[in-house]
Amino acid sequence: MAGTYLTPCSTSATSAMLVKPETCIQVGTARLYGALEVTSFTYLTYGISIGLSASFQLGILADLTFSHKPEYAAIESYNVGDDSLYEVTGEETTLTVEIRQFDSRMLELAIGTGSRIVLGDEAVIPFGGGCNMLRRPYSLEFVNASCFAPTSQDVTLGVTGGATTLYDCFIQSGLEWAMNAKETNTVPLEMQALPVLERTRGRRLGSLYLY
Repeated sequence: MAGTYLTPCSTSATSAMLVKPETCIQVGTARLYGALEVTSFTYLTYGISIGLSASFQLGILADLTFSHKPEYAAIESYNVGDDSLYEVTGEETTLTVEIRQFDSRMLELAIGTGSRIVLGDEAVIPFGGGCNMLRRPYSLEFVNASCFAPTSQDVTLGVTGGATTLYDCFIQSGLEWAMNAKETNTVPLEMQALPVLERTRGRRLGSLYLY
């Protein structure tokens, strides 16, 4: 009788779907379209940017986490007792890193309210009382270093690599630098993605590209 209602199956090994991402974090050198990719087929056809056209790298990291979480709320009903209809009330997209390489450009973005002044081979970043809010796009580009990674690109069979592009972010954690002379220092940073309102709804925060 079981066959009347369902088709029995056994678990199959999908090793090509296993991922060990070796990741490169790119930071835009300008805001929005000064650094976002805007010439690809996906952008010209769908308005979706993949990667950056002008950027610098964060180098090796002590920590890296990408998070995207939609927020849902029940629509109140007076004639139905159980909540059965929900709507999206917001989305929270964050990128958390812990940098090891102290690039003055990244420290400027972490301070957030000042603008770095280059003095020949030196730089100074003033802060305090400013109204500036430094925002940049970010791109997390990775290749799958797993021994099971597919040898050719076909996302129906497995993941060879990909890129997560966040269009407009600011560093909401600020700069918290625990200075310790006994070990290589790190600085934790949390970037908050903001919607780009002129883009099509549903495509305002970023994109996840897989190949």
